[in-house]
Amino acid sequence: MTTAFLMEDLRKSTRELTEALRLFSQEQLNQVPFPGSWTPGQVGQHLLKSETGVTELLRGNTQPATRQPDAHHETIRSLFLDFNIKMESPEFIIPDNHPKDREELIRSLEENRENVLQAASEQDLDLLLTDFDMPDWGPLSGQEWLTFMTVHSRRHTHQLHKIHRHLQG
Repeated sequence: MTTAFLMEDLRKSTRELTEALRLFSQEQLNQVPFPGSWTPGQVGQHLLKSETGVTELLRGNTQPATRQPDAHHETIRSLFLDFNIKMESPEFIIPDNHPKDREELIRSLEENRENVLQAASEQDLDLLLTDFDMPDWGPLSGQEWLTFMTVHSRRHTHQLHKIHRHLQG
């Protein structure tokens, strides 16, 4: 994967995500659509929590990869884009129960993504980012972090469309 492709794909997934969040009124954003579901606002907050810190990771400690820098790319894609499996979120990125403001949430997501893209444009994405180990995989390369952000976002964009259909009846 080229850096340009990964960055453009992240930009595209950002547009898809924000368009999905804009499908909801402010009231709907904080409405639980069905038992056991997050609200659309909580979905957005979960994404923001999972991505906050990636800029610092990209600018943090690195080491040369002892494997292909995109070795986990297909595994990440196939896992997160399999909408038939239910995943459990780590505790530290579970959203809170407070009401969310739609425009503030979208603005925060967009600003965080722009910061990540800026940092990515300044870094060698082939390096492993060693300040955080992804469960089961260890440190990911910059390439893999961009892939993760993109497909994780697409997974939850799919979830938002499902919630929207449910709320529309």
